[in-house]
Amino acid sequence: MLLNTQYSILNTQYLIPNTIKLKYTLILLLTVFTLTSCKQEEIQRNILPETHYDFTEMDNFFKKYVSDGKVKYAEVKNDMALEKIKNDLKNFEPYAISDDKERLAFWINVYNIYTIDLITQYYPLNSILEIEERSGTNPWNMEFIEMAGGRKYSLDEIEKEIIIPKYNEPRIHYALVCAAESCPVIIAEAYTPEKLVNQFDTQAGIFLNDKSKNYLDRKDNALYLSMIYKWYGRDFIKKDSSVVDHVKKYINESDREFINLNDTKQLEYLDYSWKLNDYSAK
Repeated sequence: MLLNTQYSILNTQYLIPNTIKLKYTLILLLTVFTLTSCKQEEIQRNILPETHYDFTEMDNFFKKYVSDGKVKYAEVKNDMALEKIKNDLKNFEPYAISDDKERLAFWINVYNIYTIDLITQYYPLNSILEIEERSGTNPWNMEFIEMAGGRKYSLDEIEKEIIIPKYNEPRIHYALVCAAESCPVIIAEAYTPEKLVNQFDTQAGIFLNDKSKNYLDRKDNALYLSMIYKWYGRDFIKKDSSVVDHVKKYINESDREFINLNDTKQLEYLDYSWKLNDYSAK
């Protein structure tokens, strides 16, 4: 008897030998498993030889072009140092870095380097928000960060799809710089795995004790905080139970004692200035 050639190989209405059905079933199951359970990053990490990133060029760049927490955009625009770093990154595979701390430092530096790069592409300007007015695209959604294999990332992808979900580290919000006056200040050095924890703590202390960005109002028994703690509140809560508990770890001792004695819980949020963190505008 000839079988109808239009049938599905797994359709049970046809009399197909069990061995053939088993063969195709296994093939289909293997295909589904491969497609659904293997993330690209994990595959890359398994097949690539382990490597380390040399942060020297980035460190030299930040030392040269960052001063007093601001960036010398005009000088960056007229120098090839940034292009060299970008060209090196195009040929570097970040998932070959096996150490989590080193990979986190890498992504933070990449984020800050490319934020500066984006600003210089449109410089002069008064705010990073002007980029959307000129380009029609949200600057954080632009896929312009090129890595090995021609893969391109946006700033938002690096922050919200790589750094935040992978590392559960709220202090990254003191390290990732959005090029605005109300952001935590950018530091004049690269983040490195050896110094990362100390760099995080130092940045947290500087930011939380800057009265223009965060302060305790003892009369109202309220904390007036940066919008960062509202936008990313769950990141701080996930790690430290509450925003107040996180703040107490880095705020000055006198304010910490007041908060503990008076059970300060009221949070108010300050207006956020998107004025460019431009050194030449000091």
